[in-house]
Formats: sequence, C-alpha cells, structure tokens
Amino acid sequence: MSWRKKSSKIEERPSLLVPNQDGTTLIDFPIPVVDSMRRLIARVGREGLFPERLALVSSLRQEGTTYLSRALAATLAHDLGVTVCAVELNWWWPSSWGSSISDEQNLEALLTGRSSLDEAIFRTGWPNLAILPAGNIPPARRSMLAHSSILREVLSELNDRFDHLILDIPAILATNDAMPLASLASASCLVVHQGVTSIEDAKSTLDDIGHLPVLGVVMNQVSLATPKNLLKLIPQN
Repeated sequence: MSWRKKSSKIEERPSLLVPNQDGTTLIDFPIPVVDSMRRLIARVGREGLFPERLALVSSLRQEGTTYLSRALAATLAHDLGVTVCAVELNWWWPSSWGSSISDEQNLEALLTGRSSLDEAIFRTGWPNLAILPAGNIPPARRSMLAHSSILREVLSELNDRFDHLILDIPAILATNDAMPLASLASASCLVVHQGVTSIEDAKSTLDDIGHLPVLGVVMNQVSLATPKNLLKLIPQN
C-alpha cells in the first residue's frame, strides 16, 4: 500500500513556458517534447559545436516541422543561455502565432520594406529568444524571394545578432523552393512523423539535402532518435 501513497505525491513536471514581454504565455511545450529537443542538442554537441544555422526539414506537409523548430529554439535558449532566433521560412503553409505578434512583425514585412529588421523581429519575454515569423507572401513572389540575395543578407545580419538561427523549412517534396531555402543553413535535421512518412519519402528527402550535414532524425510525436533503417541513409563523417 505504501507505494501507492508515494506515487500520489509525485507531481508532473511543468511544461517549458515561453512568455510574452508582458508576462502572459506566448507558447508552452510539454516536457516530453522538450526532452526530445534536449537529446538532439546533446547529440549535436557530441559531434561538435551547435551550428549557427540549423534547418529543420521534412518530406511532407504536417509533420510538425514548424512546431519543433519553435520548441528547439526555446529549449536551446532556455538551457544554454545562448541567443536564438527562430526564423520561419514556410510562406507556403505558415502557422499562426495568434494575437501576440502583429502583422508588421514577420519576414514578409521585412522583405517587402514595410518593416525594418528591428521592427520585424518579435522579442519574447526572454531576452535571448526572438522570433521572425514567415508572414503571408503572395504565391507569385515566393520563388523569387526564396532565391533572393536580400534573404541571404537578412540571415547574415541575423547571424551578427544571434548565436544560433533555427530555420523552419517547408516540406522538401511539396515545393521546389524548399531546396534553396534549406541550403541557407549550415546543417539540417530531418523531421519524420512516425506512421506517416515512408522510408522512400525520407530517402528522397535525404538525397535532396545531401549537400548539407544531416545531424539526426526527429521522430515527431514519439521520441527523438535515428532509426536504424534511416541511419544508414545518412552520410557519416
């Protein structure tokens, strides 16, 4: 009977809560998600320094790349105390931040001249974590901006301000413009939704980003690991 009494006193670990500057909640991440990000950070640390620009990529839509990009940026800033900016480059299927972020605080406003870089960056309640949302870019302009020198210049300036950039990339197999966007990073991680992403799709994506160091596979909604049947597809140093 004693073990039951003890178990009733165990408290659930809190989530990782990212505040707005006014103290209200911007977003919170369940601890299992945060633990997955911590394992990724530890794994990358064993391979060397955490890259200045890390792209999270997926084969298909709705595999959780945007959410995990946000979670990784928050965990990195919280645990290591480094300065981080989550840069969302998915203009094709952007995810909303709700009312916390204004229409002028996004990459679209910056690239079209409606906002300066300082105005476009959203500062969270943590001084070392910022967000640059994708915004809503018209379809006719997306490909041009994905290949543009101005986008490269923006990322270069962000690198001068932050220790690390986490890039949210649209699904590799869903748009041809995902490849040049992924190429803006210095390394990548592949997001895989277990039971949804096929080995064939994952292999095709890894082939497409073969010019980038692939630091691991994020198994969304399960755990972070590199499955054996995917590990052999990733080039090893």
